[in-house]
Amino acid sequence: MKMIKLNFTSKILLNFQSRAFILLICSLLVFPSFAQNEEDSSAKWAFSVAPYLLFPNLSGDITVKGIPIDASANSEDIFSNLDLGGMLYLEATSAKWAIILDGYFVNLKAEGVTPLLEREVEFKMNQFAITGAGLYRLNSWAEIGIGGRINSVGSKLYIEPGEILLPGRDFSMTETWFDPLLVARVMTRFNESKWRLGLIADFGGFGIGSDYAYQINPFLGYQFSNLFEVNAAFRLNGMKYETGSGDNLFKYDMTLYGPSIGFMLHF
Repeated sequence: MKMIKLNFTSKILLNFQSRAFILLICSLLVFPSFAQNEEDSSAKWAFSVAPYLLFPNLSGDITVKGIPIDASANSEDIFSNLDLGGMLYLEATSAKWAIILDGYFVNLKAEGVTPLLEREVEFKMNQFAITGAGLYRLNSWAEIGIGGRINSVGSKLYIEPGEILLPGRDFSMTETWFDPLLVARVMTRFNESKWRLGLIADFGGFGIGSDYAYQINPFLGYQFSNLFEVNAAFRLNGMKYETGSGDNLFKYDMTLYGPSIGFMLHF
């Protein structure tokens, strides 16, 4: 079956939506709060909250009810039709431990045509993901840990009726799965200045949920005061998940990438 090509002339809405999927996930995300100094051996916990904006690109394909759809969109396609909502990152840190939670929601709508009879097609997709992890501090600049990510993807495909006898077709599927993750984070301060540079990454899935899933996030932060910090980062997030067969096949093979900016409050 030939793949349906979509024309991204509608909107992608990126919104933080807090569902209580608070169980895990790992890795990262673009705006980490930074570890306390090694010499601070107190058992006190510090907390960070960071709303941030992601400017995404999409590359890959989705299969809904056995029908493959090319859902790629470059930055020009997206930015000309993009409504920005928000995302949220939370972290709690002590002298040796860090606990992180990160969540986002994506609502995507696009139009296209079938490859043979050129019937009009409308495709909608919403994705919710929440990542959580626990990290152990090895030294002043490196942490490792485990976690997981819950993904929930809802897809709807409508094919308009043909001119003669062909009826319209309306498909929808919702899939939710969990990916265990291995996580690592490294970061450093420039000569004890207010500038921070680091990278946080995870890899997982292992066939338990996705065949594979990963995130890589280099970041740069400037801390204006003990309370306020601004961060710039780049996110690369990919996964391949497949379930079912034939007319019940669902496949999600996508990469999301793009720059982001966040504003962090430390308590």
